[in-house]
Amino acid sequence: MQWKFSKRLVTRCKTIRYDGTFAEEESLIIKEIRHNIHVNGEFFASVMLIPEQQKEFTYGFLFTSGIINSSDDVVNYRMCENYNIYVYLKDPRPLAGNSTWTITSGCGGGKVLDKTYDDIKTIDSAFKISAADILNHFKVMEKESDLHSATRCVHKAYFAGSDGDCFASDDIGRHNTIDKVIGGIVLKGLSSDGILISTGRLTSEMILKCSRAEIPVIVSRTAPSKLGIDLAEKSNMTLAGLTGKKSFTVFNDPGRIE
Repeated sequence: MQWKFSKRLVTRCKTIRYDGTFAEEESLIIKEIRHNIHVNGEFFASVMLIPEQQKEFTYGFLFTSGIINSSDDVVNYRMCENYNIYVYLKDPRPLAGNSTWTITSGCGGGKVLDKTYDDIKTIDSAFKISAADILNHFKVMEKESDLHSATRCVHKAYFAGSDGDCFASDDIGRHNTIDKVIGGIVLKGLSSDGILISTGRLTSEMILKCSRAEIPVIVSRTAPSKLGIDLAEKSNMTLAGLTGKKSFTVFNDPGRIE
């Protein structure tokens, strides 16, 4: 089978497969690499990522963390050896009050989790979408999941804007895919009015990221947490999950699904 993703994202590993009997085979294994982010010359965070869309991730991560409000806040971005990323902002002052942290590829959104319930934005959007279009966008995301099909080890996020712009990302961390998509929106100066679909569960930190970007409709393959639902209600966000080929469950909708 011919995969569409870059071969630098994976490596081959000898494995033993059991399917009634044991047999040796070769498996494609995703690469997980530590990226160290430095802001204004100071170490800021270590993040585990697949080696793709690092610039989009960095901008999205800084945006959802409240460090930048647009790409115009960044004077210079560069990625050097050993995956050290250096970002310099228009405001050269040290990021006082921001501690460093490590974001893993599993749960936890790092500093995002420190944002309080009262900080969440209220989304004012007239965007509407039909149930059929939600399912169609979900099918598009599933169709473009070659990396997941090959490795069974990545999440995917897919954004479709009301003006026709689309952006997709893969990563081992579900929150990383959200940051990559939001970073793509920030870098390109796109409108965030549209629908974001994720393969990951929509817990509080995921909703906070999407609320910060003012994305009005969020859909997942899996179910949200109760706090995720509460935050979606507070931010006036449409939230749906348990999405399949022909169905989905709506957990909150202020009137956007037609």
